[in-house]
Amino acid sequence: MRTNPIKIRYINYACYEIILPNGKEIVIDPCIDYTGKNTEFTRDDFNGADYILLSHTHYDHDMDLPYLAKKFNSKVFVGAMSAICELRYSDIVFDNIYPVYPSEVYELEDFTLEVFRGKHTFLGKQNYMSNREGKVLNEYFPENHNMSDIMGGIEYMDYLITTKENTRIFINGGGPNWMFHNNIFTTMKEKNPNIVFRQSSSKYTPEEFAHTVDKFHPQLVFPLHQDGVARKTDFTINEYVERVNAELKKIGSSTVMVNPTPYKWVNVSFNVEQED
Repeated sequence: MRTNPIKIRYINYACYEIILPNGKEIVIDPCIDYTGKNTEFTRDDFNGADYILLSHTHYDHDMDLPYLAKKFNSKVFVGAMSAICELRYSDIVFDNIYPVYPSEVYELEDFTLEVFRGKHTFLGKQNYMSNREGKVLNEYFPENHNMSDIMGGIEYMDYLITTKENTRIFINGGGPNWMFHNNIFTTMKEKNPNIVFRQSSSKYTPEEFAHTVDKFHPQLVFPLHQDGVARKTDFTINEYVERVNAELKKIGSSTVMVNPTPYKWVNVSFNVEQED
């Protein structure tokens, strides 16, 4: 029995393109490069964006949202508290924005989407609001995006996609699991995802990352924000992934971490074929 594969392409930061077996396309956190230095991939190189999922509304997660939403007439899912900020920044058609709340389930034409409360990695001890109001979060972030950046530090959503073929894809952010006290591991034990997109971070070791993703029991893990590993640690993302996989093997996990090459498609399938 053969079905079309799920195609996955890493862009940058937490941005991925996903093509479902039926050909419909999902973009996660659309931002190519807020510094403007990237010349290898442009907004016109996106294959499609029938659906856009925003984990949160920091500029390095939604910079290219206005362009993609307009070009592809995308359905945009974003936390309800952040939706007004995104409408102001992105000028999205009202009927195309879906302000989501935790525990909601959307039975869409192409897949089922479940929403869960997440949390941003820790932002430090300062009062985030008073330090950011009236200021830009980063020298590259525009001033008219300021409120979206503030809301991006408060509201974070995780998503579970269940395809028509019953493949389950979980998109999960946040920092080390011991920093948070929700029931996401218990919940995902029941959901049993096949593929997990998980925030990698300099705040915890590859070995700690391995133990975190093992709790989800997926077949495959794709990293999010792996750019931060290279910027903030002494090892490359290749070394990070090697250490994660070595630890997963050591603890007897069947999970494998993937190290995707930017802009290159990866085919993921769970097919059974009879030999001749």
